[in-house]
Amino acid sequence: MKKDHNMYKIALIMIFSSQIFADDIQDVKEAIRSNWKSVSEGKASPAHPNGNWIATSEGGFWSFDSPEDNRNRVEKSPNTLKFKPNHINVELYGSKKDLAYAIYYLSGTIERDEKVIVANYRTRASNLLKKEKGKWLMVGAHYSPMHSGSGVKFD
Repeated sequence: MKKDHNMYKIALIMIFSSQIFADDIQDVKEAIRSNWKSVSEGKASPAHPNGNWIATSEGGFWSFDSPEDNRNRVEKSPNTLKFKPNHINVELYGSKKDLAYAIYYLSGTIERDEKVIVANYRTRASNLLKKEKGKWLMVGAHYSPMHSGSGVKFD
């Protein structure tokens, strides 16, 4: 009888913990969608207070961006990045499951003065996010153009 009771407890713990992780996965996906919605409106989304590492799809080297660098890249650019994330996949890591690795595709257009200057933006994206104070914040990002797609243009 005690064995059955312990098995029941284990099953409940597994069900509840998998639901918590499923909620976190949905929260990460929503953070990514919200980020790109903000960027499409010309506004930077909240960045990790310590900054993040990024490699953009325009090529070049890894760079470390402060929250101000991130904000300036989006809000001071003459271009508006009208991107939508597609097929977002998320895995949680760390002993507290407070790190998320997300891979997805971005597609859309780049506009300047309400005219499309890049009509076929398509890139692969991988992001590392960290959960702090209940929010998922970007700490690393890599973007690379897909075959026949264009990379990003900031200026």
